[in-house]
Amino acid sequence: MNNPMNFIQMLNQLKSNPLAILSQRYNIPQTMNNPNDIIQHLMNTGQVSQSQYNAASQAAKQYFGNKH
Repeated sequence: MNNPMNFIQMLNQLKSNPLAILSQRYNIPQTMNNPNDIIQHLMNTGQVSQSQYNAASQAAKQYFGNKH
């Protein structure tokens, strides 16, 4: 993503409504609303690997801080 503002906007949208953003790319049941359940579903179905999760988790910690 070339525009840092677009990236920040996407991260803010992801933080406020993760299912809406993630379901654009991944197959997530609409009944899921717990972030841990969503992550587990994505990993169980092979849509996200452990290394992809680790990288995303590290990026989120850097952006949002260690509040999670």
